[in-house]
Amino acid sequence: MASVTRIAAAIAAILVREGVDYGQSKAVFKAARQRAGLCAPPERRASVQRLTVEEELHFLDQAYAQGGRTALMLQTLLETGARASELVQLRVEDVSLAERVIAVRRGKGDKHREVPIRRDLAQLLRLHIGARRAGPLFASRQEGSGPTPHVLTRQRVGQIVRAVAVAAGINKRVYPHLLRHTVATRLLALGMDIADLRRFLGHESIVTTRLYAETTAATLQRRFDQLTDPTAHALISGIRQQQGDAAALLAADLLAQRWAKRLTIAGA
Repeated sequence: MASVTRIAAAIAAILVREGVDYGQSKAVFKAARQRAGLCAPPERRASVQRLTVEEELHFLDQAYAQGGRTALMLQTLLETGARASELVQLRVEDVSLAERVIAVRRGKGDKHREVPIRRDLAQLLRLHIGARRAGPLFASRQEGSGPTPHVLTRQRVGQIVRAVAVAAGINKRVYPHLLRHTVATRLLALGMDIADLRRFLGHESIVTTRLYAETTAATLQRRFDQLTDPTAHALISGIRQQQGDAAALLAADLLAQRWAKRLTIAGA
């Protein structure tokens, strides 16, 4: 630290003596770094973590084993890509079962967006809502305090997500935003346009959404490299035609894991 202070003092004296202003100092430092052969280290972009299809199925199975209300809340969180702070603010009035749309009225930055939902989820929400016309979509079992009792907190949602993941035997750290990452990468893998995904997630900038796209591209490339056997490709295609995309993605994950295991054993 003493050497940094000494060097900074010497540079400051030179800048003052030469009459260099702030704008010029930027050019001076840039030229000095180039002459000294200094350059910024390569940017290390953290990869987006997600649940694999297998982990996702285990997670939801365990949630439903613990109770239908909790499971439906977590399934809604997963399928809509909602932030935990958005989920706890959802009200019955925000759900249009006829249109199969959930309105997130108080998203990040106070922005409003509408999120489409699958028919199966809409039917489950119809049973959950029943005859209610207003109130929290997922009320807390505890009375709570303040002007809005019976309202879940995002901290409580995080606790529930972590507890279900542990019970499901998922080793990685699972938190509400990880479910958002999961649905984002899944939708891109299924062909959703990145601009549509941006609206789905409510991102301010598409730069944020592109991080999911890059992660998904890398994931798909790894799968392709691992599944070089034409028989495997035919098998995945058949599963996709008969049972849909989700089952095909699960099969691809399982085959990739088995192929990697064989390579490990062969190299041992």
